[in-house]
Amino acid sequence: MKVFIIFLILFSAKLQSQDWKQFQYNSEHLGRTTFSLEPNYRVRWFWVGENLTLRNMNSYPGWPDDLNSRPGHNFPLPSSVNFTISGNVQAIAKDTLLFLGTMDGDAYFIRIFDGQTIKKVNLNSPIVASAAVENNVVVFATLFGNIYGLSIPNGNILWQYSFPKVITIAPIINSGKVYCADHSGKVVALDLLTGSPIWTLELNYPVQSTPAANNNYLVVCSEDMNVHLVNANTGLKLKSQRVHGQSFRDTHPVIFNNMVYITSVPAPMFGSEWMMEEVMAASSSFIDEENKILDWLNGTSNLEYSSRDWKNKYVFTLPEFEQPFQIASGPNDGCGFPPPSMVVDNQNRVIGWFKSRYPTLTNPNVGFGSNYGMDLMYINPSNGSRVRFELGTFAGMWMLETDNLYALSISGNQVWMRQNFRGTQMINLENANHTYVQVEAQIRDGGVFYGSNISYFSTEDFIPVTSQTPWQGRVAPSFAGGYIFIVEHYGLVCIERNL
Repeated sequence: MKVFIIFLILFSAKLQSQDWKQFQYNSEHLGRTTFSLEPNYRVRWFWVGENLTLRNMNSYPGWPDDLNSRPGHNFPLPSSVNFTISGNVQAIAKDTLLFLGTMDGDAYFIRIFDGQTIKKVNLNSPIVASAAVENNVVVFATLFGNIYGLSIPNGNILWQYSFPKVITIAPIINSGKVYCADHSGKVVALDLLTGSPIWTLELNYPVQSTPAANNNYLVVCSEDMNVHLVNANTGLKLKSQRVHGQSFRDTHPVIFNNMVYITSVPAPMFGSEWMMEEVMAASSSFIDEENKILDWLNGTSNLEYSSRDWKNKYVFTLPEFEQPFQIASGPNDGCGFPPPSMVVDNQNRVIGWFKSRYPTLTNPNVGFGSNYGMDLMYINPSNGSRVRFELGTFAGMWMLETDNLYALSISGNQVWMRQNFRGTQMINLENANHTYVQVEAQIRDGGVFYGSNISYFSTEDFIPVTSQTPWQGRVAPSFAGGYIFIVEHYGLVCIERNL
């Protein structure tokens, strides 16, 4: 018995070491952790503000709430809440605590085990992006241009730095430096412990894309459609490359294996269900489709709407910062959202969404409004070609639309996909097993979602009203402490395995 207890303690410590310290896990934005939980899933606790956390009666002795999803059941959530969480906020975790901010200006420290609010700090300005944490300092950037370093666990304000304009991106931390930027184009590196400026750089155009950094380089995307390579230690701008598109809003670079992967928002619209259909129809094979897409994206195709302005995925080498190849990625996503940025799995594959006539993973059947659908593929790092997952079967993923995609993160051998409206899904990348993990309501937007593991409400009529209109965005799940975390506009949800 003593051996078993010691094993549980050690196993718990190992799980606790799986932190998620900043947006998409680390400053390179790999978006992955080796920890994973096998299906099926249930809600462990549901945080709904500092004064209310629902705790599943089946998760721990003495917890009182019925959070077991089933047809017709509604979680005992309030009809309204006095706060709003931005759609661009990911739950950030270190050791035993979670960190998130609200659009009402409050920074929260929440205990991972039971969702108990440990600390609330008012920063007097909306927080619309994720926090970042290292050592005993958690950093929040606010919409009104102030960035704060708070001490853990007491929440004291250790330092503050003010930018000239608004901040809509997440701060990142690497090697004891905090990097952030605002809509004036000012980029700053701050000392994590003191908040003292180490260097500043003026780009003169808004930054709406969370930068990425490793020990040597900072990659920043500015709204004049330039991607900048900056010396992370001195702030010297080394090189800039202009790409096509109309914005980098809500995208982020990924740095991996001496390459930088960039996502931009293509013109003239945020994706479309019907774009590039002629290219798909004219293709006779996957390889032929690849060549035709590249031709179409170069503006040299005789097929309709051929233009370089549709390009949205780019790769640059480090340290040269040159494009070694083109990526055959046409317009995708929509409904006012940019294409989801890429993610790196634990087999070191850089994965993204691609429209194709020849899918192999998600679903052979097309969703609404298109003749051809979306599939997850990875990029060949030697030539940039799309590589399909060849698992011998389809995952059968549903819902999946070309203009209504999901943000991506990786847990073990699983790819997790999330958006607030359609919910959370997971595909095992070893065997294509698919799980519809979570939806808000069982009946919504003409669809019936009884097949999901988790649903909060019977219909969307029960979704709580927030204190203000939510900031829209798409953010993937985060993973820490042996659990899975997703953020709603009206709360924070901890998911565990349903044993």
